Amino acid sequence: MGLKRHFPRIKKRFYLEGAFTLAHHSLIEGLFLIGFASALGADNFELGVILSIPLFANLLQMFSAFILETVGSRKYTCLISLFIGRAVWIAVILAAFGLFGQGRALIMPFITVLLVSYVFIAIGNLALLSWIKEIVPVTKLSKFFGKRNIYASAFGAVAFLIGSRVIDSFEHMRTYGYIFLTSMILGLIGLTFLIKVPDQKQKVRAIKPRLFLRRLLMPFQNPGYRTLLYFGLFWGFAINIASSFFIVFMLNDLGIDYFTVSIFVLASTIARIYGLSVWGKMGDEFGAKPMLALSATVTSCVPLAFVFINKSNYLLIPIIYVVSAISWSAIDISISQLLFKTAPKRNDAYFLANYTSLTGLFAAFGPLLAGYLATVVKDSTLPLFHYTYPLKYVFIMAFVARVLCLPLISRIQEPRAKEIDEVLDMVKSMRYFSFFSNIYFFASSASKIVLVPQKQLFWARRETVKHVRTARTKVKEKISRQRQQRKEKKAVRRAKK
Repeated sequence: MGLKRHFPRIKKRFYLEGAFTLAHHSLIEGLFLIGFASALGADNFELGVILSIPLFANLLQMFSAFILETVGSRKYTCLISLFIGRAVWIAVILAAFGLFGQGRALIMPFITVLLVSYVFIAIGNLALLSWIKEIVPVTKLSKFFGKRNIYASAFGAVAFLIGSRVIDSFEHMRTYGYIFLTSMILGLIGLTFLIKVPDQKQKVRAIKPRLFLRRLLMPFQNPGYRTLLYFGLFWGFAINIASSFFIVFMLNDLGIDYFTVSIFVLASTIARIYGLSVWGKMGDEFGAKPMLALSATVTSCVPLAFVFINKSNYLLIPIIYVVSAISWSAIDISISQLLFKTAPKRNDAYFLANYTSLTGLFAAFGPLLAGYLATVVKDSTLPLFHYTYPLKYVFIMAFVARVLCLPLISRIQEPRAKEIDEVLDMVKSMRYFSFFSNIYFFASSASKIVLVPQKQLFWARRETVKHVRTARTKVKEKISRQRQQRKEKKAVRRAKK
């Protein structure tokens, strides 16, 4: 049993830690991060750079596995790394209080502090994930993550709502300082819940670089992991093209105030909690793969919905957010479940580090590309780009990129997973959840705008490859016949001699 025997006793500590951690992140990311950066004078491209930093930092999780094995303790690695990652925000807090000046001169120092913070957070998160995997039984993964996310979402929503109200009421740079200070305190309180959680200390040993590299490459030898990774790489990139800029669009282009945006996010959070309670139970019964296929199809069409939003119909945004939140709750549970099932007990840290770092690296290019495209469109003199908001061109690109990822789900391996039709039948039979099946059918039809030409492209590529292979085979056969004829002629000449 090992650490798993402690699970019934300590699971609430993980729930409370998740609640305070999400409250911490709710006050330093998204709305508040964008608002503070905009107050400093950051443009769309600089916003893209700032939003990509948490994702780029995940690349260092590859080396987190090395740190874990060297230190030998998930607990100490987690607590120390997360403490540093949250405590360095004191520099941003002091900057918000005006101790280091004001304006665009603070953008680069702000980016530097963000980078340091998220590097340590990435290391700590991997240690925490590996620690959780060692304690939570595999049969209870979906239920555990579902309940932990419910605690986190509820607490995070309250913090987010209060914070946005404060920002609207006191429009001053110092207000961000108080918000970030509260966030840092909440994050440090969250760490205290992990202090009494047991850990099984591993044997500390120095790892040679060659052995470390071999273990780092080990996950690629697992076919099930490779298919999940391929989807994660492209999906992470496609998702982050638009997701970080929805709030930018609402604040800067539509002119919606902070508190109204927070109400939209609150509606999203309530829907997420509801979705987690439903999908958490279904994940263990039907498997993660059909849930992922269903929810990813719906999520793919969210950027397309934002293309039709303007100042006269912005009240449709909460509906889009609610649908997106329900589908995202299923995606989070599904990917966590698939990753935990794929990673073996031994050297699991390398599987988790490999996945989070590589997907984070690809995902980081999404906001960069979006910020660059939005800036180019805004500065362009072409009439084509002046019919609507620049970010809507980003949303169109995001829709296409998300839909192109959907065929990759069929390649993911999950033994004993049910079919998507069985999940749909269950969804249809649920009284307050049946509407989601209708949204899925609509999203599936919309996605065919991209997938049908893609299928034709794949068919053409397949036919081209087939013709090339046939031609190669004929050439090889011809060469083989010529060689055989030469050998026969040589044999005849030798016989005559």
